[in-house]
Amino acid sequence: MSNIVIQTNNLSKRFKIGTKERLTFFTSLRYKLSGEYPETDLWALKNISFSVKKGEMIAVIGHNGAGKTTLFRILSGILKQTSGTYNITEKVSCMFELGLGFNLRFTAIENVYLYGALHGISRKEIDKKMDAIVEFAELDKFMGAKLGEYSSGMISRLAFATVIQTLQGIILVDEVLSVGDIGFQKKCAKAFEKVLNEGHTILFISHGIGEEKRLCTNALYIDHGNQMAFGPIKEVEDMYYEKMKIQR
Repeated sequence: MSNIVIQTNNLSKRFKIGTKERLTFFTSLRYKLSGEYPETDLWALKNISFSVKKGEMIAVIGHNGAGKTTLFRILSGILKQTSGTYNITEKVSCMFELGLGFNLRFTAIENVYLYGALHGISRKEIDKKMDAIVEFAELDKFMGAKLGEYSSGMISRLAFATVIQTLQGIILVDEVLSVGDIGFQKKCAKAFEKVLNEGHTILFISHGIGEEKRLCTNALYIDHGNQMAFGPIKEVEDMYYEKMKIQR
């Protein structure tokens, strides 16, 4: 079992949300004066159990609001679970919102160093990676320009290139494989293949499964917080498409 790098057991997350009842002026006033409001429970995840071996790429699929991002936020330490347990044996790198933390007033080069500082990566380490980052992003002529002059696509490419060159351990990827044009998307897929060959473990979120499925061993299917299936990607993919009534 030493090759298991992620293990979850009945992992669940509950959020408190406001009541759906229609409040009158007097009931609203009473709640405001008392400081107590009626609440209802929303279970974003319920009893999620699965394991991932080192070097695997796992797809986490489901509709919008299924609970996929909540799962990733728990595994990355951003959120705390309500119940259940999980164990992760390696450092976690996140690819969530590309460009988060970038400053539009700084140049592209300055933003690469800023990203490194925010994620505990030394300037010396960024120096070693800078040529690879610039080459991957295909933005060598624009690295001296301020990010505010970039298009959103260029910012995403720079962010992806920076992240993919500085990843460590287990990688959580939240819907970033659609970055850039088709050519760049294929480049991103090849980058993940290289990362896998280096022994990293990848979990990625997707509403569907595209070309990247060839890299996956298993898939986790979540629907309204419930674990519908975890197993060979072809079987889980068929179940997902049938449930969603999606034609391929």
